[in-house]
Amino acid sequence: MGQNQASKIPILIASSLKPLKDTRAWEKLGISLRETNRYDLNIIGFSKKKPENQDGFKCYPSINGKSSKRERLLSQIRFLKTLLQVRPKILICCTYEYLKIASFFKHILGFRLIYDVQENYLANLELNPSLSTFQKAKARQIIRKSESVKGIDFYLLAEECYAKEMPEKKPNLILENKFSGKIVPKNPFDYLDKKAFHFLISGTITPAFGTLEGIRFFNSISKKYPESTLQIIGHVPLKSFQKTIEIEAEKHSGISLKIDSNPIDHQLILDEILKADFTLLPYQNHPAIQGKMPTKLFESLALGTPVLVSKNEKWESFLAQYTAGFGIDFHSAEDAISSFEQNIQQQFFTKSPGQEILWSSQEESFLQLISSFL
Repeated sequence: MGQNQASKIPILIASSLKPLKDTRAWEKLGISLRETNRYDLNIIGFSKKKPENQDGFKCYPSINGKSSKRERLLSQIRFLKTLLQVRPKILICCTYEYLKIASFFKHILGFRLIYDVQENYLANLELNPSLSTFQKAKARQIIRKSESVKGIDFYLLAEECYAKEMPEKKPNLILENKFSGKIVPKNPFDYLDKKAFHFLISGTITPAFGTLEGIRFFNSISKKYPESTLQIIGHVPLKSFQKTIEIEAEKHSGISLKIDSNPIDHQLILDEILKADFTLLPYQNHPAIQGKMPTKLFESLALGTPVLVSKNEKWESFLAQYTAGFGIDFHSAEDAISSFEQNIQQQFFTKSPGQEILWSSQEESFLQLISSFL
């Protein structure tokens, strides 16, 4: 018998630009809390349509359409309205944009405030080529003021490196973006007799994440393996870059696109990972990226798809534990092809990944933290 809804403890998980069914806010934090059957769960996030309550969550929209200045302002109003309506005992802010309002109303409404630090937002400004120097300076000021508000009780850090990059964010708990599903069992296999490969680039499609480098790599590989294909699926936040990708894709019949200016359903991305022979992670060598553990690493390993990743000791060491992929230099076509042909001689997944790549390995620490605030 389920716990009476009126006796459950109200929690609000709040995002602005991220979709309602975000891979972290919904699939990890939210579902972990739901499984305890202790909480009245409320979630606010991006939704193109008026969201309906579902799967044990009461859903509220932050942004209804494209992320215009007007919608960003309305998002603040919608958040405040939701906050006053829900009156949570615990508020988990998944964006710095809501922290000022949260801080102001914390003592009025009497909730505990947790800031889920999903990004190093200051460092990420350097990844956006569309911002002018003035715009970056203004954004830095806004982020610093927002993140320095009083009243944050605890920080959740989505990356281990954030503890060093942002030492002021204490007390904290590191909760990496590990895979929230189940591992697909995979016996060791090789590609020795394969004459064509299906490559995948997925997730957030931006210049810094190396999409163009991935396309150039594919163009070079397809000269040797002409029947190969490349699928690009994901969210393209920069309109000008989406046009660039579309132009590049038109040059090669083996490239297909499933891209949008709005977030893509995460399950569609997981389905594509399952189909791929290799996931491509051609990230640029940038300080804002180097220390991270990309979500696609955990997802690809869990689903049994080898990964080709930019040269990075941390990522390569992680993959080497399972022979689940290797590093290549996406900036040098000749070196990349040579490395690719050398490494596909090996067997992949000679060691099966275990609980260490799954969200469930961190779940209990998160649930204990939430319980400690009640």
